Amino acid sequence: MRKALFISQNSIRILLGLMFIASAVMKVLSLDTFVIYVYSFKIFSFVLTEIAARLLIAFEMVLGLLLITKEKYKWTWWTATGLMAAFTLFLIYVSIFRNDENCHCFGDIIEVKPWVSIIKNVALLGVLMLVYGKCDRSLCLGWLKDEDGKERFRCGLVPDRDVFCDGNNYPQWLKIVIYSISGLAIFAATFVCFPPNAIFNKIFSRDDLVSTPTFEKAITDSLVSLHFTDIKYDAAKDTVTFRVDTNYYQEQKGTYIIAVVSSGCKYCKQSCELMHNIFERNNLPANHLQFWMWGPNYPHCARFLRITKSWEHDAYRISPALAVDMVYGSFPTFLVVKDGKIIKALDYRGVEESKIVKYVTEQ
Repeated sequence: MRKALFISQNSIRILLGLMFIASAVMKVLSLDTFVIYVYSFKIFSFVLTEIAARLLIAFEMVLGLLLITKEKYKWTWWTATGLMAAFTLFLIYVSIFRNDENCHCFGDIIEVKPWVSIIKNVALLGVLMLVYGKCDRSLCLGWLKDEDGKERFRCGLVPDRDVFCDGNNYPQWLKIVIYSISGLAIFAATFVCFPPNAIFNKIFSRDDLVSTPTFEKAITDSLVSLHFTDIKYDAAKDTVTFRVDTNYYQEQKGTYIIAVVSSGCKYCKQSCELMHNIFERNNLPANHLQFWMWGPNYPHCARFLRITKSWEHDAYRISPALAVDMVYGSFPTFLVVKDGKIIKALDYRGVEESKIVKYVTEQ
């Protein structure tokens, strides 16, 4: 009986640890989407949001590793329980005050509705309660102290007594090496392999993103002529509607942002939602952000505006050939335009909140 209890409780603990790690890995694999989702709550600036999101992912990885190895178990258990409780309260808020289709608990690889995630978290809290009190130190594999007070690694599946390996085979320095390597791997996964955009831009910045002659031709020859007007969002049906106007393109005075995007591009959707959030958070004029998009039909364009929540801004539909020629086939590309002239071009990773605010507010 004790052996079965031993195996089941440790299996649960290890599975919980693997779940935390899997959740963190899936957030990393869809990191840009996760960052934009966190930023939509308008808690931090975008730069701080990028750092906070990566720290949260790293924290989940560390917590999962500690649950598996049972290092500092009491502290780990309380931290895991507190984190799950905090996530549950957060999801209750999301369920009541927002209409999110995905809580991003597992990134956008596995889409989970907030109310489903609440049920999942309550179940996991129950499992954590079962594991804490009964998975005592005498039953679990891990680093234990023997009768002489020396910390050694407990090995074997003997539920009735502690069986220690020779301390010389598992020295303290080995633990330090293992956890140091794990810590470096976690840091590399969250901050090196997927660096924050602000850091990325310092290293890989480039300006040759747009064909200025093509842009000027589009303006002077009125190639950008399919203008979406009377754009409206129907919350009851969760749809965007608009009328199409073939009037000539009207140049705008001052500094504004033009997003050249594809209606089916994942990264275009992510970055345009981010751009909309920047404008909304900083109370920038909505008409200083325009979308020049190409897509197979109008429903695709309407879906793009709905997903990115960008129905407040000006939108045009342009031909694929014009879009490709203008930005060399790189989507999305953001053009900073002042009085009809391009002063800067930004790629997907070039969107920085402080710079966008500076461009739009400094006339």
